[in-house]
Amino acid sequence: MRSTTTDVDRPTVVLRVLLAVAIAESFVHYADNTLRYDDYTVADPSFPGGLIKQWVIPVSWVLFTLVGIIGYRRFREGRRPEAAAWIGAYSASGLISVLHYRDIAISDLSAFQNTFVFLDVALGVSLLAFALWTALAVPRPVPPSPPGRADPAREELRQPSQ
Repeated sequence: MRSTTTDVDRPTVVLRVLLAVAIAESFVHYADNTLRYDDYTVADPSFPGGLIKQWVIPVSWVLFTLVGIIGYRRFREGRRPEAAAWIGAYSASGLISVLHYRDIAISDLSAFQNTFVFLDVALGVSLLAFALWTALAVPRPVPPSPPGRADPAREELRQPSQ
């Protein structure tokens, strides 16, 4: 059964949108990094740039994406502390893009490349903020049922299964 926004709380919708945009945007950015690898590198790169080989980029995109999906699933399951950790880890996929400018100047990249670098960083910051909010948000208590009115969830627990 497909869920609609009416069955899902607002934070879940926000996370879904953030992740969908981040995954799509990072696919384009990481693909460009792979295909135009020489544009992003210099002959004698600084640390950690020297560790990033061309083959690492698509592999890291797949691994980061899996981490983001795990975070989303944990969030949907209500496992918020775990979700915060996974989403925070996924945010690194965008945050690390600022390291492009450690060895090269903004002017060394095209407008297209710079746009995707900046979008990647902005989405990484947004996802990190979401992860921090998830970790620090106080869970809302479920209000008790009014007097004389049964709580359906508790009634199910009291009735023997048939």
